Amino acid sequence: MCPSAEDGRDRAGRPMMGQLRSVSPVLLVFVAVFLANLASGDPTGPESPPADVTISPRGLTPAETQELRAGNEFGLKLLRWLYADREDKAANLFISPLSASMSLGMMLNGAGGETFQTMGKTLGLTGLSVAGTNAAYKALVELLVHLDPSVEFRVANQSWLEEGFRIRSDYRDRLVEAFDTGIETVHFEEADMAGAINRWVGESTDERITDMVTPEEFTGLVALLVNTVYFKGEWTHPFNPANTQMVEFRRADGSTVNVPLMGQELDAQVGGGEGFGEDFVVIDLPYGGGAFSMMVVVPVGDATLAELVEGMDGGRWREIVDALRGEARTEVRLPRFELTYEKVLNDALRSLGMEVAFDRSRADFGWMLADADAVRRVRPHIGFVKQKSFLKVDEEGTEPAAATGTAYATVETPIIRADRPFLFAIRERTYDTILFVGTVTDPSR
Repeated sequence: MCPSAEDGRDRAGRPMMGQLRSVSPVLLVFVAVFLANLASGDPTGPESPPADVTISPRGLTPAETQELRAGNEFGLKLLRWLYADREDKAANLFISPLSASMSLGMMLNGAGGETFQTMGKTLGLTGLSVAGTNAAYKALVELLVHLDPSVEFRVANQSWLEEGFRIRSDYRDRLVEAFDTGIETVHFEEADMAGAINRWVGESTDERITDMVTPEEFTGLVALLVNTVYFKGEWTHPFNPANTQMVEFRRADGSTVNVPLMGQELDAQVGGGEGFGEDFVVIDLPYGGGAFSMMVVVPVGDATLAELVEGMDGGRWREIVDALRGEARTEVRLPRFELTYEKVLNDALRSLGMEVAFDRSRADFGWMLADADAVRRVRPHIGFVKQKSFLKVDEEGTEPAAATGTAYATVETPIIRADRPFLFAIRERTYDTILFVGTVTDPSR
């Protein structure tokens, strides 16, 4: 029987005592994320639009539903913490909750006792067994990557283990079966080890992220787990570059900066607005056949991005999604921008409840290594969890598709103008899976 994050039992149903006490080398978890909405060819050309994806392949199981909602909630908690912790208040932010959850899920498979319980609680997986969690991860990823053939969405996992340590066969089997993880035994002190790992990351992200790790991060290393998420989507309704204009973007401190603001009129789902008693406006801009979208949320009136992020939990997220009304003719103005983001997540994860996993005197990852004496001698614990991401947003995409449905009428065309700090998320629309979430405080940076 697999342990439950709720009761802290081992895989045989016994209480997990976490008896190892010695100091250990570290375990590292890295995450690489690349997202772009790019296309080849002329966005104003005559190519046919992709077929709409209007029917979900199937319903979700209770475990998949819990894991999906837990992933969204965990991602929004992480967003709130990272936003509040910024030293540079003008810095942009961009993370992948899905990628962070999967990486930590792989680590969860090797955890026991209090480590397992606190990691499971932080990830929102309380009550789910390891087997149930793994099955849900696998099913959700398989569902997402095949949902829209006109969008490129890839997830890859790889792990490296220091020579002299043996991984437990059951842990290896779970990584391979549930996460399709490659496992390689290496010597981290070899001269080009960091280069080899960075080359794997580069290949997995179309060379958008190529410097994920450095040799200095390998000191005392037992194992390294890396997850990459790659998304490349073409706008269903592309922006014509001829409509892009340099416009003042109002920063949070009241200063302005000139940025390229893309523009178009399209039939889109919109919501919010002061006329509806909301302190935000939201638009959902689909990619490809419509299974995935970028949801852009802009504060209105005296509301600020800081206030929006501070209150952004699962319930508030659902309120914003539910505010989206039927399609209406809308004018949208969105910055063209690129951003990179890199962050060690240790402090955030400790604050959110995972402090035991980072504490070499308390962490229990005894379900990872096969040699019990080695586990007692080195006491594995998490050394770093680092996420690095790249985002590019521009005009390119496929030929606009005709839209006919309208659920409400309006006298004049609504305008969604993201010329002030805003929140955005890349999501799967049917199940409302948040793949990426971020904030743009200054698109010129």
